[in-house]
Amino acid sequence: MKKAGMMLAVALAAMTGIAQEKTVVVNMIDLVRFHPRREQDRKRMEDREKEYQAQLDKKRNRFEELREDYEKLAKEARNPALSEKARNEKEEQVTKQRNVLAEFDQDLRKELQDLQRKLADLDTELLRIVTDDIREAVTKYAKDNKIAIIMDGSTLAYFDLKLDMTDEVLKKMGVDPQKARKEAEAGAK
Repeated sequence: MKKAGMMLAVALAAMTGIAQEKTVVVNMIDLVRFHPRREQDRKRMEDREKEYQAQLDKKRNRFEELREDYEKLAKEARNPALSEKARNEKEEQVTKQRNVLAEFDQDLRKELQDLQRKLADLDTELLRIVTDDIREAVTKYAKDNKIAIIMDGSTLAYFDLKLDMTDEVLKKMGVDPQKARKEAEAGAK
C-alpha cells in the first residue's frame, strides 16, 4: 500500500512538473512565408523557370522545323508525277524524317521532365535551407526564453492566442511581422 501511494505521489509530481514547463506555439506557415530569404528564393525560382522555358522554346521551334520538313517530304512523296524509283526514294526520306521527328519528340519530352524535376529539386533545397534557418531561430528563441516545448500552431485544433510567439520569432529573424503581413495582403489584392 505504501508503494502504491509512493508511486502515485511520484506520478503526480512528474505531471505537475510537465504542466509547469513553458509551452508556446508558432505558426510555421507564417515563419516560412515571411522568412527573409523567401522573396529572393521566389525570384531565383522564377529566373530558373524562365531559363528552362527559353531552352524548351528553342527545342520546340526546332521540332516545328523538323515537322514542317517532314510534312513537305510527305507531300512530295505523294506527287503523282514522280517515277516509281523517285517515289520510293522520297518515301525512304519520309520514313527517316519521321524517325528523326519521333526521336526528337521523345528527347523533348524527356528534357521537359528533367527540367521539371530540376525545378522541384531546387524548390525543395531552397525550402530546406529556409526551414533549417527557422528551426535554428525557434531553437534559439526557446533556449533564450527557457521554453520547453514549441508546437506548430497551424496543426493544432485550438490554442490560446497568448501562447502564439510567431511574431517574436519573426523579429529574431529580422522581420517586422506587421509590415510583412501588410505587404502580403497588398500583394494578394
